[in-house]
Amino acid sequence: MIFKNYLLALALIICVGVSAQETFPPSEIITGTYMGQTIPLRDFPVMESGQFNDPRTQTMVIDQRNTTPMEAVNTTTVIPDLQTEPGQIESMPIEQNFIGASASESGFFPPDPTGAVGPNHYLHSVNSLVKIFDKTGTLLVGPVSLSAFLGIPSNSGDPIVLYDQLADRWVVSEFGSLNNSLAIGVSVTNDPTGAYNVWQYQFSGFPDYPKYGVWHDGYYGTVNLNGQTTQGFVMERDEMLAGGASPQILIFNLPQIVVNPNQVKSPAAVNLTGTTVDPNTPGYIVYLQDDGWTGAITFDHLKVWEIDMDWTNTANSTISAPQEIPTTPFDAGELFGNGNGALRQPGTSQRLAGHGGIISFGANYRDFGTHNSWLITFNTFIDANETGGIRWIELRNTGVNPWTIFQEGTYSIADGHSRLMSSGAMDAAGNIALGYTTGSTTLAPSLRYTGRFNGDPLGMMTVAETIIIDGPGVRTNSNRYGDYSHMTMDPNNFTFWFTSDYFSSNNQWRTQVASFSLSSGFANDVGVTDILQPNNGTLTATESVEINIRNFGSATQTLIPLELRVDGNLVATENYTGTLNANQLDTFTFATTVDMSTEGQTYSIEVTALLPGDQFGANDSFTKDVTHLFANDVGAIDITAPVSGSGLGPNETISVTLRNFGAATQSNFDVQYTVNGGTPVVETFAGPLLSEDEASFDFAQTADLSALGTYDIEVSTVLTGDADPSNDSFSVTIDNVFCTPSMDCSFGDGFQLVAVAEINNPSGCEGYGDFTNLIANLAPGSTNSITFTTGYGDQNVKVWIDFNDDNTFSNNEVVVPNFVIAPGQAAGSYTETVNLNVPANATLGEHTMRVKSAWQEPVPSDACATTQYGETEDYTANIGDLGINDSAISNSDLIVVSKSNNQFEVTLRTSFDGGVYLGLYNVLGQEIDFSKNLPKIDGAYRMNLDMAKAASGVYLIRIGGQTTTSYKTARIIVK
Repeated sequence: MIFKNYLLALALIICVGVSAQETFPPSEIITGTYMGQTIPLRDFPVMESGQFNDPRTQTMVIDQRNTTPMEAVNTTTVIPDLQTEPGQIESMPIEQNFIGASASESGFFPPDPTGAVGPNHYLHSVNSLVKIFDKTGTLLVGPVSLSAFLGIPSNSGDPIVLYDQLADRWVVSEFGSLNNSLAIGVSVTNDPTGAYNVWQYQFSGFPDYPKYGVWHDGYYGTVNLNGQTTQGFVMERDEMLAGGASPQILIFNLPQIVVNPNQVKSPAAVNLTGTTVDPNTPGYIVYLQDDGWTGAITFDHLKVWEIDMDWTNTANSTISAPQEIPTTPFDAGELFGNGNGALRQPGTSQRLAGHGGIISFGANYRDFGTHNSWLITFNTFIDANETGGIRWIELRNTGVNPWTIFQEGTYSIADGHSRLMSSGAMDAAGNIALGYTTGSTTLAPSLRYTGRFNGDPLGMMTVAETIIIDGPGVRTNSNRYGDYSHMTMDPNNFTFWFTSDYFSSNNQWRTQVASFSLSSGFANDVGVTDILQPNNGTLTATESVEINIRNFGSATQTLIPLELRVDGNLVATENYTGTLNANQLDTFTFATTVDMSTEGQTYSIEVTALLPGDQFGANDSFTKDVTHLFANDVGAIDITAPVSGSGLGPNETISVTLRNFGAATQSNFDVQYTVNGGTPVVETFAGPLLSEDEASFDFAQTADLSALGTYDIEVSTVLTGDADPSNDSFSVTIDNVFCTPSMDCSFGDGFQLVAVAEINNPSGCEGYGDFTNLIANLAPGSTNSITFTTGYGDQNVKVWIDFNDDNTFSNNEVVVPNFVIAPGQAAGSYTETVNLNVPANATLGEHTMRVKSAWQEPVPSDACATTQYGETEDYTANIGDLGINDSAISNSDLIVVSKSNNQFEVTLRTSFDGGVYLGLYNVLGQEIDFSKNLPKIDGAYRMNLDMAKAASGVYLIRIGGQTTTSYKTARIIVK
C-alpha cells in the first residue's frame, strides 16, 4: 500500500528540473489535405428541427476509446484542505443565459458542447451541428450540419470551436472523413458566418478526443490515439490563416508519460487568453499523474512538456522531457465506461461518466507581464463514496522559467452533490471563474459557476455559487454525459462565456450558454470579503474581529466606514483609513472587541462596508457564524449504511459518522446502536477525534435485517461529561423492500400479454405490474409453453421464479433464459411462445414469478435493475405435482397448420382421453370464440378454424381438458 502524503519539499528537490535540458524531435510530420473553401456558413440550409424527439432515434457518438488493460493500485488518499463551504461574495448577475442546442436538433449523444466568443458573435457547436448567435443570444445562423459545412461525408463528432484573438479568426473542427483524420476549418475573414478553408489531417491511429489551444506560433493540441496512448501536435497556424494548400502538423510523443490505463488519455495543450504573449515563449502540454493508476507512478503530480517550434526547419522543432510538479493528493480514479461515474442522479441507479482522469478542457493561460498564469482543472473523488470534486491549480512562471504551483484547491461543497466536468479561465485582473456540472441522487445534472478574486485566500473559491440552470431531467439509457464543457474569454478580457449540457427531460440533453463577469466594472464598489477572526473554539469576552476588505471598483478608495454587528446588534462603526487601489485587498481589525464568552452559544457576526456612493450593494457585507464550543461534546451525525432497498441480509454492517462538536480532543468513548428499540449494541471508538473533526465508524457486530419490513435504527455516543446531549443521537428508518423496478413502456415496450398455464393476462403499460393474484400451476420437472406479446420489437425477455422465497432472483432461478422478440423491428405487435422449464427439484408451493423485458439489450442479471425501456411484471407460480390428467395435457403436442384463405387446422396429440375445449382470444386477452367439445379423430383432438372473416392480426389458441387446470397455447396470424 502506498500512503499518499504531501512531501512537497522532498518531491520538489527530487523532481523539479529533472532532465530539463533533454529534448526530442517530432515523431512525425504530416501535411494536411486541402478540402477547399466552403460557401458562407450563413448560406447553408438549416437542419430540420424536432426530428429527433424520440430518444430511440438518437445516435450515440462512439465511446471515447480506451483499449489499455485497466489497473488499480491500493492507496490511502487523504485530500487535505477540501473547500466544503461555498463562497459568500456576491458577484454581478448573469449577463446572458440562453439555450444553445438540443438533442431534438442534433440526433446524437452525448453533445460534446463547445463554444467561442468574439467581438460580436458566439459560435456554438455540438455533435454534430453548428450555430452562431449574437452576444445577446439571438440566433443568427443554424443549426447547420457540421459535416455539410466542412464538406465531408461523415458526421462523426467531437467538435471543438475556437476564436483566434491574435488573428481575429475562427476555428471549427470535428472528426474527418479520411481514415484516422481530423477536419479543421479556419474562417477566411473575421466573420464567423462567412466562408472557411478546410483541411483534413490523417494520424497514424484514430485521433480520439482531440483538444486544441490557440498559441502564437501554432494551433496546439492533443489526441487519445487509438485509446492506447496520447500524442501532442502543433498545426501550422500561419499557413492555415493564409488558406495555404499544404499546412503541416508536427506530431510529438510525450516523453516519460504514464497514461491513465482506466480512462481516455487526454492531456491538455496551452490556450492563450488575451493578446499579450512573449513570442519567445514555448508551447506547453500538461497531464496529471495519479499514483492510484499504476505502480509506475509513485506520487501524485503534474507533468509539463515544452514545445519549441521552428517552422523554417521543422526538423529542428523539439519537445522537452517533462517537468514534474508535485501536487496535494488527489484521486482521479473514475473508470472508463459504465462503471463508477461520479455523477449520480435522482430516481435511477444510472451513474454518468464525469470524465475523471483527464485534464479538463481548456487549459487557459494569461500573461500578466510580471508573471504568467496557467489554470489547470480536473476531477477528483473526494471520499470513499466516490463523490466528485474539482481540483483546480494555478501554475505560475516568469519568462520561460519552470512552472510552480502558486495555489491549488479542491472545490467540494459538503451538500451531498458531486461537482465535476469543469472549465475555468482567468480575467485580466487575475480573477478566476470556474463553470461545472453538479448533481446527486437528489439533484438532476445542473450547471453552476463560482470564482475568486485575485488576492483572496489562496486555494479558495470565494464567490457565491451561482445557478446557471437546474436541469429537470436525467439520463437512464447510457452512462454518457458531456463529454466536456467549455469556458472561453470575451475579447474584452473580463466576461466569461461558459457552455455545458443538462437534460431538459429524461434522455433529452440540452446545452446552455451563460456569460458573466466577476469584476463589476463600476468605479465605486467596495465590500467585505471575509471575517478572518474570531473562529470556533474556546472564546473570551474580548474577541478581536479581523476582516478582509476589497476594492472591486476601478477608482482608488480611502476612508471607508465599516459597521460591525453581532446577532443583529450594532457594536461599532469604525473607518478603514488606508488606501485601496483597484482590485486591491487589505485587512482591517476593529479596535472594539466583542463578548463571546458564553459557552455553547453561536454568534452571528456581520461586517458591512458603507462606502458613500457605492454602486453595487450586493457585495458590501459578509456574515460569519462563530460558536463558543463546549469543551466536551461529541455526537453521531449520520448513519451511512445500510440503506433502504431490496436484498438486505442477516449480517448488515452499521456504519456511522461521528463528530467532535467540542474544543477538546476525544478518545476511547462508547458508541451504541439499537434496532427497533432493542438491546443496545455498545462498542468503543478509539479515536483520537480532534475538535470539529468527523470520523467514520463501523460496528463490529452486525444487524439482521433480512426480513422484509421497516427497521428503526438509532446510533448514539456515550461520553462522560458530554455538555450537550441534544446532538448525541442520530436515527434513520431503513426499509427492506421487495424491489419493483419500473421502466418506460410508453412506446409499446414490455408486455401486452403474458400467458402460461392458467395465466392469460392482457395488460397495458404499467412499467411495473403486480399480478401476483394470478397463479400458474406448474409441475416440478415440467416444460411449459409461455407466450408473450409486445408492442415494440428488439424486446429481450427473461423469466425467474423465486423458488427459495428470499425475495431475490438468482441466476439458478431463471426459468426462461434471455431471448429476443422481433429482432430489428420497431413499433408493431409481436407474439412469441417459448418454453418455461421448471427444475425437477423445485421447491413445492407458491413462489413469485418475475417476467422482465428490456429494449435492445439483454435483460440484466439483476432482476431489480432498471433499463430505459421495458417492463417488469410479477405473477405467482404454484409448484406442485399435477394429476394424471393435468400431466397428460401438459405433455401433449399442440400443432397448428396454416392453410390458404386464413384457414387453420388445429391438432392436439395427447394421452388425455376426456373432454377437451378450445378457446380463441385476441392479443388483448378477449375471448373471440369458445368450443366446449373438440372431436377426437384418429387418436388426436382436431378442429378446423375458419378465420376468413376475422380482422387481420395475431390470435391466441388455448386448448385444455374440461376437468384439468393445465392447457396448451399457440398463436395464429390472420392476414
